[in-house]
Amino acid sequence: MKRKLNDAAASAWLKARESEADALPWLMRAARLAPDDPRIALELAQAQLRQGDAARAATGFASVAKSYDIAAAWMGLALAHAQSGALAQAAQAVAALLARHCIADDPHFHAFALHVATAAGYRGIRSMAPDGTLRQHGAARFLGTPDMPALARVEGLVAWEKDGLTGWAARPALPDAPPELWLHDAAGACRAVVCGKKLAPDGTAPFLPRYRFRLGPAQLRGLTPPFTLSGSTGPQIFGSRINPAALACKPVPAKRRGKPPAGMPRRARLALLMPVYRGLAQTKAALRSALAAMPEGAKLIVIDDCTPEPALARWLDRLAAAGRITLRRHARNQGFCAAVNTGLAAAKGRDILLLNADILLPRGSIETLAAIAYRDAATGTVTPLSNEASICSYPAADGGNPMPDARETARLNRLARAANGLATVEIPTAVGFCMFIRHDCLRATGGFRGELFAQGYGEENDFCLRARHIGFRHMAAPGAFVAHEGGVSFRAAARGLMARNLDILNGHFPGYQNLVRAHVAADPIRPFRARLDAARLLTGRKSQGAVLLISHSHGGGVARQVAADMAALRAQGLQPLLLTTQFPKNPRLPYPWPALLCAGDAKSHPNLTWKLPDDMPPLLALLRRLRVRRVMLHHRLGHDASVDGLAAALGVAQDIVLHDYASFCPRVNLLNRPEPGAPLRYCGEPALAGCIACCKIRDGGVHDRTPLPLLRARSAAALAAAARVIVPSADMARRLQRHFPALVPEIRPWEDDTTLPPPRIMPPGARRRVAVIGGIGPAKGFDLLIDCANDARARGLKLDFLVIGGSADDAKLLEAGIFVTGPYREGEVPQLIEALKPDIAFLPSIWPETWCFALGEAWQAGLRAVVFGLGAQGERMQATGRGIVLPLGLPPQRINDMLTML
Repeated sequence: MKRKLNDAAASAWLKARESEADALPWLMRAARLAPDDPRIALELAQAQLRQGDAARAATGFASVAKSYDIAAAWMGLALAHAQSGALAQAAQAVAALLARHCIADDPHFHAFALHVATAAGYRGIRSMAPDGTLRQHGAARFLGTPDMPALARVEGLVAWEKDGLTGWAARPALPDAPPELWLHDAAGACRAVVCGKKLAPDGTAPFLPRYRFRLGPAQLRGLTPPFTLSGSTGPQIFGSRINPAALACKPVPAKRRGKPPAGMPRRARLALLMPVYRGLAQTKAALRSALAAMPEGAKLIVIDDCTPEPALARWLDRLAAAGRITLRRHARNQGFCAAVNTGLAAAKGRDILLLNADILLPRGSIETLAAIAYRDAATGTVTPLSNEASICSYPAADGGNPMPDARETARLNRLARAANGLATVEIPTAVGFCMFIRHDCLRATGGFRGELFAQGYGEENDFCLRARHIGFRHMAAPGAFVAHEGGVSFRAAARGLMARNLDILNGHFPGYQNLVRAHVAADPIRPFRARLDAARLLTGRKSQGAVLLISHSHGGGVARQVAADMAALRAQGLQPLLLTTQFPKNPRLPYPWPALLCAGDAKSHPNLTWKLPDDMPPLLALLRRLRVRRVMLHHRLGHDASVDGLAAALGVAQDIVLHDYASFCPRVNLLNRPEPGAPLRYCGEPALAGCIACCKIRDGGVHDRTPLPLLRARSAAALAAAARVIVPSADMARRLQRHFPALVPEIRPWEDDTTLPPPRIMPPGARRRVAVIGGIGPAKGFDLLIDCANDARARGLKLDFLVIGGSADDAKLLEAGIFVTGPYREGEVPQLIEALKPDIAFLPSIWPETWCFALGEAWQAGLRAVVFGLGAQGERMQATGRGIVLPLGLPPQRINDMLTML
């Protein structure tokens, strides 16, 4: 599926390049299908700027500029801000461009930059030319302070392959020219490295041109390893320093274990180690939290790895002068491994708490880690939970969780300690963002091996495997939580170094990745994450109690209404809880899926999962502790049937909210195929015998194989027992009452159709862009839409069809000349309508919808709509008069005639 999406995105991207005038919608589609591709994001921002949408263009440019620091993004950002009149922000973008990029002699650029600078209170600009000349335009006070280290920096990656050095190099400030690169050996010899062929862009380097180099045995003859490679000034490229002898050591199987230590060592004092390089604000927050959390007798050692930020260096100097930190400083940048080893030398004999400079360390967390470290003689390292911590991540086990602020971090740490105490889980390797290392483990294992891992990535894994082989174990501490910003580096060399070092790790320790995969598959930390999830829910209890909503995890209109109900409950002072289904990695897995309890967003509490009916007792116990006072059953798709009895088991009332016809129609939407291969059609709701015959057709459309009389009897009993049965439309109520005559449902429209903006009026004869809003499949009129498009094209009608959303088969729609945006997120439809500028909406749904949020989206945008005269869509159109109601079954030719007249 991912490959299909990437191919579809590439096709849309290429389509955008065929015509600049038509590029915007195709780039929007490409960006939806490949949201993580920065090249598409950049071109989309450029197209938005050409169309005058400066605000959205600025957002796109800023994202690319922040991640990749390329000149085109900074220039685009400056233009977008200038176009919207935000000249101060435009000046900031120009300043970033001038600081870190060489600027060619372009009078148009200089005129624009001077205009922006003057408007922001400057009198000139200063930049560096490609030949290294410092240029000034205008007079002082200048906008633009050239960042000389950044302008000279050579980025690259080197590895030892086939008896030689292989890699690439680039100069980000002047990307279109091969960089100067120099090789130095251990004896002081220096040689120029000639960079040759340009590498093609790829996922690690979407923008930066990279130039290959190769130094074979002949070029290295007479030189003494280890080797370093760097530009004429600045730090070494990634992977350097490189020692071929160190890379050639004998492999040791990763799973091997040594004999555990015989006894518990003496308790040592603690040293907190924090290597720092750049990021003043992050580092300040991290150090302040560490200083506040430090236990008595501990010391904080900071290693300044030659920071390029003078303000950061000065701040560290002040802390050291005040005696608050022990500061060690490198004269040149050496990378994370060397910085750690410098700190270890300064902390000799102490336990170590190794910290990244982007963490928040709450009070009490160190005590938990230290207590665990000394509970078992074999414990070598301890790692807390964190929002971003690889195998120790919480709440989502695979990371990517938002970083909490200091207050929330402290709360999570308290809850983790209360929920999990000093519990431990053995892990294959510690996680280096916050890694407690007991002194005897460190002494026996040795430091980090910079000769293997250079600037870093994988060095703590190497340390942990070496410690494992001499008998030490590594523990996760689910009773502690430390926040970590983390994130993915977008530098091409950093990504390449990660891949290179992983290869080294696997080469030295065969089976390492299998060891980690087995741990991830077993997920022994999950019960402790679940306890913390439960603790967080319990702290949200309200005096008025909670309401449990039961629904599926398939999104759509059901999810939208569930979210609205939960917001209304919060406004009433109640705690809304959602029991949904855990969406599996393989959505084709048969139902039932595990149930998942959360506060509304499954991502916020992903660990409270229950395999029903077996796990019903602990689920009920938690719901009782949460003081559930009422249940609202929205949808049981994907759930085990036992959820029907939750309200009774809790002894509380249950409301049933109906969104479709599953209570009496196993096909859910009242559609069938009269014969195999025939198109779907509205069944007309025949008598029981006709429904039974319909369910016997094996076409994949029957979702519930319960015998129909039993299904309807079960539904009748459930509806009769409900405190309220809520439906969104009178049309749905009437259909239900035909099958359940005693039912008196409460009609509660999901939206207010009396407060809509006035509709647009189209001039007669004008070309019309017809928008179909929402995901469109067979039930929503997919086949009919294609027939309409084909008829319009055959007759040369002034109709252009587009789908705002996804579809069952985008390629088939595109082939018919129907543009498809791709799926959208909740709340994005107004922006898409504004960008694509449709004239009317067409909702060709062929089943009697129970509400139809897409119709409301069209009306809110001022579009008149065309619908068929059945279900809530027809009922709402009759009530508002904001479009045309067509008889179901009208041929495409007549439909198109009506569309041209609206």
